[in-house]
Parts: sequence; C-alpha cells; structure tokens
Amino acid sequence: MNGIYNLNTRVEKLSKEHTIIIDYVARFNKSYQDRDKEFFKGLVTFFNFLEKDLLAHFRYEEIVIFPASILGESSYGNTLMVMALQKEHGVLEHQLQYLIDDLKALKSSSEKLSPALLEKIKAFIDALKSHAKREMTDLYPMVNANAESKALLELYMKEIDRA
Repeated sequence: MNGIYNLNTRVEKLSKEHTIIIDYVARFNKSYQDRDKEFFKGLVTFFNFLEKDLLAHFRYEEIVIFPASILGESSYGNTLMVMALQKEHGVLEHQLQYLIDDLKALKSSSEKLSPALLEKIKAFIDALKSHAKREMTDLYPMVNANAESKALLELYMKEIDRA
C-alpha cells in the first residue's frame, strides 16, 4: 500500500494531508486485525479526530486541487473524474457523520460494539482508502503532468495563504 502513496510529485507534496488519511486507515486496519480492545474503547475519540482532519483535507482538495485540475485540463474525462471524487467526499462525509452518531449513542448506552456496526466502520474505512487511492493514482499524476494545472495550483495556494 505504501508504494502507491509515495510523495514524489509536486501535487502530492502540496497535499501532504493524504498521509494523515493513510495513517488513520493503517491505524484502524491494524487495530481491527489485532482485535485491539483498548483501541475500540476509544473509537469515538478516534472518529472525532478523523472527522476534523478529513473535513479539512476535503476542503483543501475542493478549493485548491479540484479547481486547478478542471481549469488546467478541462477534458470531459478529467471533469467527470473530479466531479465523481467530489461526490464521494459528500458520501464519505455523510457516512462518517452517521458512524459518529452511532458511536456516541453506543457510548452513552454503555453497550458493546456490535459486529454489524464494526463492519459498517470497516466498510467506511475501506471506502476512504479506495477514494484516497484513486486521487493518488489517477488525479494527482494528471494534475502534476499538466503545466497549467500546476500553475493554477500554485496560484490558489498563494491565495489561501493570504486569506
């Protein structure tokens, strides 16, 4: 998995947030495999941090990388890919909120984590991993290969820094 996510291109270096997502996915998957009871006791906290970092990451992509990609390379295929990735952001945000609500309700009821909820969480983590992989293998190399997209990326980043 780590080979897919190496930070060799300019776009990937500018979007270091993907390492945050990779860390969350890896941490959850290791705890899931090990059946780490202590980790699962703190699952609400884990998801609260994930939510904060993930939403910031999505916003960065939506206001910097996605516009630079579409405006730099406005082909039909690229536009569809960016639109699909942005739609996935909404779906993932929605799923994350439901999971957080379920985990908070579970914590307040003092019930144990059910296998069904654990599988929903695992499915969410897998979807997040798949989404990040698509961005890293499809979108970022395309942006990195397009001079206009890279120039727009630099411009948008400067604008954000000034804001």
